[in-house]
Amino acid sequence: MSEDEKLLKEAKKLPWEDRLTHKNWKVRNDANIDLAAVCDSITDPKDPRLREFGPFFKKAVADSNAPVQEKALDALIAFLKAADADAGRYAKEVCDAVVAKCLTGRPKTVEKSQAVFMLWVELEAVDVFLVEYGKFNLADSWANMRKIYMFEKIQWGIL
Repeated sequence: MSEDEKLLKEAKKLPWEDRLTHKNWKVRNDANIDLAAVCDSITDPKDPRLREFGPFFKKAVADSNAPVQEKALDALIAFLKAADADAGRYAKEVCDAVVAKCLTGRPKTVEKSQAVFMLWVELEAVDVFLVEYGKFNLADSWANMRKIYMFEKIQWGIL
């Protein structure tokens, strides 16, 4: 068994929060993959694990490692698909983090971020989504103009 495998095996014994904020990126990546799998397996939107997981996403989606950040977005998408409108309590802080860290990343990260926003809208957290996304009106680069254009399409239901 390699050193990495040992580390990952030992890390699985840690609480979720410790795994998701671990100093080793492989542990954080593995934790996000596991979290997504658990959320995918939840069939009841009132499952108490969803309340436990909600606060983790603010830090997880703001990870400085791009692949880990993408896995965190995957886990968040799985969480939002399993949750109900009660998950809206986490919308502001998570949307803040997504806007701050994910909308200027890799194209796949931006795509997943947009999926996250659409799921928040489906969960009736529209007000938070519009306020937080509205803050993203930086620079006049074409990339940012495209994001604003996409926001308008989402806002008016064209997309």
